[in-house]
This record gives sequence, structure tokens and C-alpha cells, in this order.
Amino acid sequence: MMRLAILSDIHGNIFALDAVLDKIAQARVDRIIFLGDFTGYYYHPKEVFDCLNKMGATMILGNHERMLFDCADGIIDAEVLRQKYGSGHKLALQKFSTSELDQLRNLPEFHLETINDFSIGYFHGSPFDNDFYLYPDASPSILSKCDVGIDYIFVGHSHYPFITQLDHGILINVGSVGQSRVLGGIASWCLFDVESGELEIQTTHYDTELLLKLVNQYDPDIVYLSKILKRGIKDE
Repeated sequence: MMRLAILSDIHGNIFALDAVLDKIAQARVDRIIFLGDFTGYYYHPKEVFDCLNKMGATMILGNHERMLFDCADGIIDAEVLRQKYGSGHKLALQKFSTSELDQLRNLPEFHLETINDFSIGYFHGSPFDNDFYLYPDASPSILSKCDVGIDYIFVGHSHYPFITQLDHGILINVGSVGQSRVLGGIASWCLFDVESGELEIQTTHYDTELLLKLVNQYDPDIVYLSKILKRGIKDE
């Protein structure tokens, strides 16, 4: 048996990641694949990266890593980035060493491999554009562009999980661990049994209380950061 856990878009949310890793341990996963976006929005990007690195995860770049590099290189102003995406990038620049930033810069844009004669592709946004958002209601013309002759295509980026059969292969958007746009307080990821071909989108609940306190501490002016954590949750 070979089981893979495919994660994406953690965005510095260590609380969500910890909950997912507990589930991964119970599921007897052999490998973790991360599809990018350690950083952006929330407040523990270094801890997220260190955790995945320690576990030997296969990792690729997301668009928020590229934003981080642009900020480090003076192409984007850090405060402008904060006003749109929160303090996650600022904290990453404070916490990552130069050598760690270099390690991040050397991560690939995508990863391809073959396991048990299955071809598997890992991308952040899509196989044809890593900044393209794939949603559950993607049109047939968009889905046809994803049909690149790979048996299993894993993506993230849009924060909306779904599984779609293509003419050749299967497209799986694993959703977001750190900032679900479906329901607050859940982390979405995918469990893949390579031998059986069984795919299952996982929904892991976590407590948002501590993260909401940090939003109020770092970014009280950005209403979206707390609002999205409460999406679909009724007040008691």
C-alpha cells in the first residue's frame, strides 16, 4: 500500500496544519506532497515550512512564495502586500534566514512522477498556468486545457476542493488547509491510495479561536481575514 497526503495553501495557519497532521498520522500516510503557499494571510509561515521540511514533504512553489520573493527583492512594498493579504509575508521575511529563502527559491514550479505505472502531476494552480484558478464549476473548455495526458493531476490555489474526471485522467483540486473558502474552521486536503486509485477529499476541523486573536493583534483593519474563518458558522 502506498498512501499520499496532498496538501495546499496552508498560508501560515499552523493550527489547521497541526490538526491535519494528526489525521495524517492516523491514516498511515507514506508521503506528504505540498502544492505551495506556505505564507500569506496568517502568522506562522516559518513553523509551517519547518514542519513540512522535517517530515520530508515533496514541495513546490505557490504564488504567495513568489510574492514573498518580490517583497524580499524590493519589487513589492511590504505594507502594500500586508494591506491586501495580511502580515504573513512580513513575518516570513523577519523569520526566514537568507539560506532558507534561497532554499524556497530553489523549489520547483511543479513536480511530475510515476508510481505503479500511474503518471502523477502536482501543480499549484493548473497544468497550463500556475496562477490560474480552477473552481468546481470550471467550463468544459477550461477542463480540456487541463487534460495533458497525466493520470492524476493535483492542484490547489482556488481554495475550493473538487474531483473531476477528464477524458484522460482525473483532476483533483485539494482545496486549502489554511483558509477554506467553503466553510470556516475546516482544512481541506486529499488522501490518495496509489495502489487502489482511491481518492478522498478530507475535511479536518480545527479551532479558530487562537488564530482569530492573532488576526485582531496583527491585522485588525483587514476584516476579510477573520470573516473567512467564520464563513458558514452560525453564532451560538
